[in-house]
Amino acid sequence: MRIPERDTAVFSTSAIDLFASALGAFILLVMLLFPYYRHAGPQEAFSKTQDIMEKRRLASGDLDDLQVERSKLLSQLDELTQTNQGVASNISRLKTQLNDINSQLADLPTPIVSPVATVEEIPEPKAVTEGIEFSILGLATEKKSFVIVVDMSGSMIQYEDLMVRSVLEVLSNLNESNEFAIVGYQGNPQPVLWALPNDNTLMRATPENLKLAADYTRQLGRKFVGSTPTHFALQAAMEYQSQAVILMSDGEPNSPPGFIIQNIGTLNQFRQTEIHTVAIGDYTHNRSLVLFMQTLARVNGGDFVGVSR
Repeated sequence: MRIPERDTAVFSTSAIDLFASALGAFILLVMLLFPYYRHAGPQEAFSKTQDIMEKRRLASGDLDDLQVERSKLLSQLDELTQTNQGVASNISRLKTQLNDINSQLADLPTPIVSPVATVEEIPEPKAVTEGIEFSILGLATEKKSFVIVVDMSGSMIQYEDLMVRSVLEVLSNLNESNEFAIVGYQGNPQPVLWALPNDNTLMRATPENLKLAADYTRQLGRKFVGSTPTHFALQAAMEYQSQAVILMSDGEPNSPPGFIIQNIGTLNQFRQTEIHTVAIGDYTHNRSLVLFMQTLARVNGGDFVGVSR
């Protein structure tokens, strides 16, 4: 018996037709879309698009930051507005109280004083220096020991002779019943102190010590440089066992004047050391210096004077 032959073809004619049709469709689509692909744009246009997108992103971030800053400023403005309203309310209340007091004073009857028939004898006025132990440069005190604090900042160069003469005038009025020390100060740029004696003690005002102090003062006049650390110098002067301090300066201190006055006043609350102040040079043109030195002296039981020649 003969076995029939089998057809072993992998693809039939129908499959080949299908593949051919698909390839033809693909080629047709490529040909139709080719003009659009050709005009899609070069790489440069794509890069520009990326740059624009990046700028937009950065601009959006800056906008967010500005919005946050704006919110902070609005919050601060609200706080200041509330504070200002509170201050205005207090001022209005104080004005009302003042008007009430003025009205009460106006309603009070004015007392009528009868004339005095007899004339009392006016006692002869006492001398200005009566009871004064020490008087120099317009300063008067009954204290016996002193620390002379000398400003040695760079601005003092123009008043070197005036400063030296002022210190020497103070020394010339001392005698062996007095004790003293000299403290020069400057910022160079850190605070620097020059002291006689140099161990935070006082020396007796003997003729020998006064001559030594005069020579020392003349040497200080050749070392003027730097800034004015007055607060540092006053703190150092308060460490001496003296009854009075004499501050000589031509300019405003490095630290805020109000802070110095408050701090030194607190340190001196129980010691009660007199602090006298001497403005050197053209002090009349420096209102801030005069106000600082006047207040410092008044708060600490001392006097203020100015030396301009």
